[in-house]
Amino acid sequence: MKRFKAIALAVLLSAHAGLASAADEDGKFAVKGAGKRLCSNFLLTAEQKSTDYYLYGGWLEGYISAYNRFQPENYDVTPWQTTELLLALLQQDCENNKERHFLTVTNSLLKALFPIRLPAESALVAIDVNNAKSYFYVEILKRAKQRLIKMGYLQDLGSNDFDQATLDAFKHFQSERGLAQTGVPDQNTLMNLFLKKSD
Repeated sequence: MKRFKAIALAVLLSAHAGLASAADEDGKFAVKGAGKRLCSNFLLTAEQKSTDYYLYGGWLEGYISAYNRFQPENYDVTPWQTTELLLALLQQDCENNKERHFLTVTNSLLKALFPIRLPAESALVAIDVNNAKSYFYVEILKRAKQRLIKMGYLQDLGSNDFDQATLDAFKHFQSERGLAQTGVPDQNTLMNLFLKKSD
């Protein structure tokens, strides 16, 4: 059974052109579930927030897990992005590509995110602000702090994973970007730090 699952996941990953071998000699393979549906269908389910919309989320999480398992030099291709954020990004892409398959836009997104992946396992650190606890990879928090240093919001990495200076730096960054000033590296904050060009 384990061997069957491994083979199935390998075939699924073969969709990512250039990063895995094709399923057959003509480069064809069978796509299952939400991946074979068109963007137009995904957009409809997203608008209605129907049960099918959440099935896309489940399919996406499974696909990314398989991607993480079989892609070389990759531990987590989406180390800070939630499924909700990924679905929102896919929704934006689908708006301009309604006749593309959901698998195709997913692969395009993963290809765009690959350069900022987590290539190796990293410990998790808990950040507790105002009795709200969030967990982040230590490496991702370090990268975020390095970005804040480069942009002039933070002086140095400091001795702690998340100290008062880091919280203040995030708040300052959030304030200047028009984001909620939580002091926490939430989804919008990290997206602005990593995916948008700095001034």
